[in-house]
Amino acid sequence: MATWLPRKTNSTPQAGLFRGITLLVSLLIVGTIGFSITEGWDIHDSFYMTIITVSTVGYGEVHPLHTSGRIFASILILTWLGTAFYTTTRLGQWVLEGKLRDVLERRRLMKDIQKMKGHTVVCGFGRIGQIVAEGLEREGVEFCVAETNREIEADLQSTGYRYIIGDATEESILEEAGVLKAKTLLALLPTDADNLYVTIAAKEMNPNITVIARALDDRAEVRLKRSGADKVVSPYKTAGLQVLNVAIKPTVVEFMELVTSKQHLSLGLEEVVVTEASGLNGLSLLDAGIRSRFGVIIVAIKRASGEMVFNPVADEKIQAGDILVTIGKEPDLERLVASCLASS
Repeated sequence: MATWLPRKTNSTPQAGLFRGITLLVSLLIVGTIGFSITEGWDIHDSFYMTIITVSTVGYGEVHPLHTSGRIFASILILTWLGTAFYTTTRLGQWVLEGKLRDVLERRRLMKDIQKMKGHTVVCGFGRIGQIVAEGLEREGVEFCVAETNREIEADLQSTGYRYIIGDATEESILEEAGVLKAKTLLALLPTDADNLYVTIAAKEMNPNITVIARALDDRAEVRLKRSGADKVVSPYKTAGLQVLNVAIKPTVVEFMELVTSKQHLSLGLEEVVVTEASGLNGLSLLDAGIRSRFGVIIVAIKRASGEMVFNPVADEKIQAGDILVTIGKEPDLERLVASCLASS
């Protein structure tokens, strides 16, 4: 036995507002035509009479109304008042729901940010910041963006990133971004002065945080390092060296781009940390059999002391705290990571 159910509608405040405005305009047209028919007036007088009727300004009739004209005017004004009330209600609903939605979304974002730990704080969502954020998202790294310019908030909302709008040079904004619990901060603001302030503030709030800052000139690079930045990157130097390498070593650059972009091959470049519990701890590269077991290549080993061993020989010992810089296919790299973390 069939059961009738009311059809669901997807009416929204915007749709209701549009519908109300359409009805109001339609009533103006109907009123103009109605007075023209019932009273025999021209379009101008009929339109004017419609306006003063629905607006209730009380200017008086253009011409004396007949009985039919008065009945039409009464129906018109009652219909107009009902439609105007509906439209005003929809307008209020649209405004309030929009503001309420923004408030709730803001609260949700703040709760998500407060729960984050060991994440990355990206200060600045300019061209470099956007590229970095896309990369962090692709790699599955938790991060939060702190951006000063409110004009690009819509762009941030469309990305789905966690973000805060405010001056990142202020400690209160950095605290909201979770600097106290963050692992890394990227100072990518437009000026060297702002990046310097962010570096100093972040290191004062969380001495253990790793700060990577952007510098536009050499003097700023020196100051940022003195202020506690762990790494300073100059986009102009980097771009210049990239152009130079493309000019003189195009094949090498092409290979590195393929390895680091992860867009064309399953080949990847990875940092693998060796723990105390790892079965590789204390073994030489030869004894560990990394190439035969995992099918990856060890390009370099960074010791806990900071020493970098490039192209390590077969009898090079693997120690706890080492970071193995490796190249290989993603599944093989994942197996190596698991082996370096767990005991054999």
